[in-house]
Amino acid sequence: MRQYSVDEIWQSLQALPLAIVLFDQQTDTLHANALSQQLLNLMPAISPVEKAFQHLSIKQTENHTIVDYHTFLTPQNNTEQTYNIATKHTISCVTVTYSLIGPQLMMLVLKSHSSCSVQADFDEVIAKISTQLIDIQIDNLDQQIESALKTIGTFCDADRSYLFQFSEDGKEMSNTHEWVNTQIKPFKEKLQGIQQDLLPYFFTMMNEKHVFKVPNVNLLPPAAAAEKAEFESEGIKSVLCIGLRSENSLFGFIGCDCVTHIRHWTDTDLMRIKLVGEIIANALKNVLYKQRLEQAQQQLLLVNQELQSQANLDSLTNIANRRCFDQTLLNEIQRATRSNQPLSLVICDIDYFKLYNDNHGHQQGDEALKQVAHALHNLCKRQGDLAARYGGEEFAIVLPSIDKTHCLKFAKLLQQQISQLNILHPNSNIADHLTLSIGCYSCTPDKHTTADMMILAADSALYVAKKSGRNQIQIFDEEH
Repeated sequence: MRQYSVDEIWQSLQALPLAIVLFDQQTDTLHANALSQQLLNLMPAISPVEKAFQHLSIKQTENHTIVDYHTFLTPQNNTEQTYNIATKHTISCVTVTYSLIGPQLMMLVLKSHSSCSVQADFDEVIAKISTQLIDIQIDNLDQQIESALKTIGTFCDADRSYLFQFSEDGKEMSNTHEWVNTQIKPFKEKLQGIQQDLLPYFFTMMNEKHVFKVPNVNLLPPAAAAEKAEFESEGIKSVLCIGLRSENSLFGFIGCDCVTHIRHWTDTDLMRIKLVGEIIANALKNVLYKQRLEQAQQQLLLVNQELQSQANLDSLTNIANRRCFDQTLLNEIQRATRSNQPLSLVICDIDYFKLYNDNHGHQQGDEALKQVAHALHNLCKRQGDLAARYGGEEFAIVLPSIDKTHCLKFAKLLQQQISQLNILHPNSNIADHLTLSIGCYSCTPDKHTTADMMILAADSALYVAKKSGRNQIQIFDEEH
């Protein structure tokens, strides 16, 4: 998942209408927005941080203990603290709320007691919401958006607040999130897929002005007759909606309405709704980015798995290739060594296959190889069994936890299966159909056992099977 840089985080925070300080402990840098600069007489960015506090005297309000700059920036318990901060000309009582928003990254929200008001309370709530939405997770997005809507609805003295999103072509809208006050009827379920031609005046205002501000729905112009009827059906007396933009396009809007009273929307209402809307828009944008990133990562994983699968398969027979066989044999030797279990290897060769190719053509020869490979693969039913094309008309089979006795049984079954395929081979010197010569080797591997040793042993047994007349099974005898 993408990690946001300090600069990106600061860009998101510094414009908020409250005094914010961001302390980057890793680089010993302090960032201060305009309001915190004014409150503490700070520069926008200071490093080392010690310089920023040379002109300040900081004491805890509760016990008048002098606090150094490092304790002020990074208190032990990160809880809200109140200080008396003195500059050359002023003394301010300041409450500081701390939020650790990243590794060694502390955000301080400062509130002067002289300006404690509804606006300051709003700023504090917005700071918390903004912090929570900076790196929002998909699973709690709805909860956080609804919390933000409750905040704007409460501070704007509204009965409902909501978020709508437009379709990709912008011709319909749906209510995605809603907050309603006590005893107020919700309408989210009803307000889905609303077509542009049902509320043309509203859509026009949103697209052209990005604002729909109506203190009294009774005063709407005749052109908004459809909108007035809809508002009246929902009991709305006043409504205010602000468009939301992402990547230079309008994707939705945030709004409030009043049911129990008429509200003459103020510039402060407008500013607050717009601010909350921008916070939500950024959160949605971040979530969309994460979703696209996760989808891309998932697609990449699937592609890599497919490539890995293809890299381990023989292109003609679609069973394991030599590369996959070599790695599997090595892994099974190590596994058998750890567990002190037997391991068997079978190498087989189609008898007189060159004569088959010469007389039937390479295309039919390829079909014969596919049938043999399919038969071998079907016999490998246990987890860990592997049938592979070893090269040309040779095949190899790895059989974990199989001893010599059971390996011989498997080889006989394999010979039987190939015979039942009844692939005609009139040019064979030993039968009228395709047959196999089979070499087997079984052992209980130890730390001295190597893949080359096992292959050489099975190949030696195969050589004996061919020299003994073909269409035979030979087990490697370590005593000879």
